[in-house]
Amino acid sequence: MNKTKIIATLGPKSSKPNAISSLILNGVNVFRINMSHVNDYSDLNKTVELIRQKSDDLNYQVGILMDIAGPKIRVKTTSDPIKVKKGDSLTIGFGKADIKINLNLSFKSVKLKSKIRIDDGKLSFSVSKVLSQKRLEVEALSDGTIKPGKGVNFPNIKLDIPVLTKKDIRDIKAGIRLDVDWFALSFVRSKNDMRAIKKILNESKSNKPVIAKIEKPEAVKKLDSIIEAFDGILVARGDLGVEMGYEKVPIIQKRITRLCHKYGKPVILATQMLESMIYNDTPTRAEVNDIAVAVEQSCDAVMLSAETSVGKYPIKSVKIMNRVISNMESEISNYSNYKGVNPLISKMDTQVSICHSASNIANELDIKLLIAMTESGSSAINISLFRPNARIIAMTPNKNISNKLSLIWGLETMNVEDFKNTDEMIEMVEKYLVSNKILKVNDKYVIIAGVPVGISGTTNLIRVESVK
Repeated sequence: MNKTKIIATLGPKSSKPNAISSLILNGVNVFRINMSHVNDYSDLNKTVELIRQKSDDLNYQVGILMDIAGPKIRVKTTSDPIKVKKGDSLTIGFGKADIKINLNLSFKSVKLKSKIRIDDGKLSFSVSKVLSQKRLEVEALSDGTIKPGKGVNFPNIKLDIPVLTKKDIRDIKAGIRLDVDWFALSFVRSKNDMRAIKKILNESKSNKPVIAKIEKPEAVKKLDSIIEAFDGILVARGDLGVEMGYEKVPIIQKRITRLCHKYGKPVILATQMLESMIYNDTPTRAEVNDIAVAVEQSCDAVMLSAETSVGKYPIKSVKIMNRVISNMESEISNYSNYKGVNPLISKMDTQVSICHSASNIANELDIKLLIAMTESGSSAINISLFRPNARIIAMTPNKNISNKLSLIWGLETMNVEDFKNTDEMIEMVEKYLVSNKILKVNDKYVIIAGVPVGISGTTNLIRVESVK
């Protein structure tokens, strides 16, 4: 199993039972459900149920990430495709317009010659006239086809947009009801945006983790506080490139990744990882290199979007991504000077210190396996922070925790029964390791746990054991 996880977006090309099974078997760890394209909750219910069923059938721990659309400005999904030529004059707005958008916005701050970009910048327009606060006249700066559902960006234009739409609130409540493992919030602008979704989660007594999608200039200016406030970060390079300039994306990506490692938060790299495979059965060499860079930067996960949701080769895209990750990780493991990441040591508590020590012991003694006995998943996540060379298996009695951990770098999970004491715990662990041919007699492993057993947040034990 690779340490860098793969997230695949479900869609028309990948939502059937056989497709989901194939994706899991070929390396998908987490399925993303993009709520921008979901309006029927009965279909959503079926999709979630199918993922759970197939992961159980195959005995794989697979997570579900619900991507909340947020105030994403899009071409209305009910629109017809519009072919445009450079120089064409069109109108754009919420109501009566050539290009109909999904949000009722005020354009009072929009100035003449401001740029508007559609479909991750594939089509560009210049504002030629402000017809009203709700409607603009624009001139096409390039040829192309405006497709329904595609994103619309207003770079360097400050629009008064809410954190969550009414649909977002309904979607979050549906996600809580369906017990999805992660939420992702689009177009985060500050740490305060966490409050809006946390309010809904708290009202439902849910503690599901929330990932902030970084795709706005405002967010880039406030990275430290956003990373501290949220449970993880997704680098949404499509909108980020449109909003800030493509040439800045690699620098921002590297900065975000380093800060996430510093604060001990998982980081996901997304958008156009294998874009060419939407239509072609082989990737470009640049795309392969892009995946390799993500692995080298020690991202927790890489994400496929259109490649698996609407692309012609969803299974092959996952196979290729899996292969690239595997090859790159094997190369990195041979780097004698590879240090992984260095989380913020000043914030260490007992649990983090034990996880740090366990990682060091495994590296220094060349022990190939680390076992984290965990109730909440936090000790396993903290071991992952230090990127040990050893294989990491998180054992937990909570299946929801197993699913959640499927997104975290390097973690394999196993559901176990509750145990009464450390002796029973060691006996159960070794029985599993031997029966599954993970270790053989006399092989060493490092184990961390909490004593007394069964209490969340009590990690205080570290042992080096040999299989008896």
